[in-house]
Amino acid sequence: MIRSISLTRRLTLTVLLLEVLCALALIGAITIHERHTQLRAFDATLQATAYSLMGAVQDADDEADNVLLDMRGVQLGRDAIFRVQEGNGKVLGSKGDLPQLKGSISDAAPFRNVDVHGRSYRFILLHGLRIVDPGTPGGGVPHAVTIIYGTPVDHVWHEVVEAIRFFAIATAILLGFTAAGMVFLLRAGLAPLRELAYEAERITSISWQFEAPASAKELKELWPLAQALEAALARLQRSFQQQKRFTSDAAHELKTDVAIVKSSLQLLSMRRRTADEYTRGLDLILDDFVRLEMTVQKMLTLARLEQPAESSPQVCSLREVIEEAVHQSMPFAEIKEVSVVVQIADDVHIPVDRRDAVLLCSNILLNALQHSPAGSTVRVELAFKEGTARLTVRDEGEGIQEEDRSHLFEPFYRGDSSRSRKSGGTGLGLSICKAICERAGGSIEIANSPAGGALVTVTLPSAPAGVDHPVSAWIKQA
Repeated sequence: MIRSISLTRRLTLTVLLLEVLCALALIGAITIHERHTQLRAFDATLQATAYSLMGAVQDADDEADNVLLDMRGVQLGRDAIFRVQEGNGKVLGSKGDLPQLKGSISDAAPFRNVDVHGRSYRFILLHGLRIVDPGTPGGGVPHAVTIIYGTPVDHVWHEVVEAIRFFAIATAILLGFTAAGMVFLLRAGLAPLRELAYEAERITSISWQFEAPASAKELKELWPLAQALEAALARLQRSFQQQKRFTSDAAHELKTDVAIVKSSLQLLSMRRRTADEYTRGLDLILDDFVRLEMTVQKMLTLARLEQPAESSPQVCSLREVIEEAVHQSMPFAEIKEVSVVVQIADDVHIPVDRRDAVLLCSNILLNALQHSPAGSTVRVELAFKEGTARLTVRDEGEGIQEEDRSHLFEPFYRGDSSRSRKSGGTGLGLSICKAICERAGGSIEIANSPAGGALVTVTLPSAPAGVDHPVSAWIKQA
């Protein structure tokens, strides 16, 4: 059992997956940006506090011009650690356990992250020069001061996490709305497809009426499918109709022949007859059986030709086939008093079994002779061009009636409604010709010739025989 897959669900999940990936990439970018922004603000705060500590270094008002650290007005961060010392190593003030920072922090890189008792701190190193008594004649006494100040960075990461949480929640809400909206829009968008499927589902072996809904025709994506369905169903309908008509016509044809044989036997058995009468009656019955046998044989041939070839087709010379078909039809041409003119430009090989090729040419030629008046001419021409063989047979008869044109290749169609033995043939000849041509990948067409009469054109894939022959022509005169 084939597991069904929801196209709506698949498209929704695909879009949501892409949105999730985009959201993760966005959150990653936001995390980097937010961390950079928060650290810059944090570093600015560290630097400002360090300068405040530098400003807190004041004159001690003693004779030695010493300095001291006046912390009044200095706002330190929570759990801050600092140390202020002079260049001679004298510590002016400190707070907390200052970690070992020597070699890890410098003027070129004044900021550094250090763990203090398992807690992450960020420190700044600031070197400055304080002048004591700058108004004295000597310009004051300079004091080199070094400040190391650091505070925990927990709140920085807290801000980053809060920003990530905000964007994650907003993204989740957006994805929820997107999923709901996509399901609604996809269902609405796929409604024409469901309408198309509903119309196709209504088709049965009895009702073949199908017309794609307007909603499907309006969509560029569904229009080719709707058009293909209409065309495919039209072909299937024609095929079923032809099959039903073939079955009905075949049954009628066989029933007619059987009824004739039955009536002939009943006529012979009605009373005692002479030996000559029995002989003539049996001859008539034998003729009827021959006709019945020919009908069945042609039906079997048509059924065989309509099946796909199971092996590679044989190749035969179309020139030789035409010569054989003309030879076979000469007795009938003599009876009809019709001349046959054959003109062949090249010897062409076609991918058709020789027997089928002879049957094709014979049927076309006999059909042309049958519709040709006495004293007229049937012209057979064969040409080869660009890998294609083109066979034309033209007669000088009455031509094709317009109402018969679309039915010429239908089985048992004779151009009239008669089903008597006087109608001539079984009506399967042209159907067999068409099946032979289509089986070989070719085509057959029948039209009225501009000069009068019917023109049959057969096109078959071919290859040159290998040796070009000069144009030859001969005339078979009745």
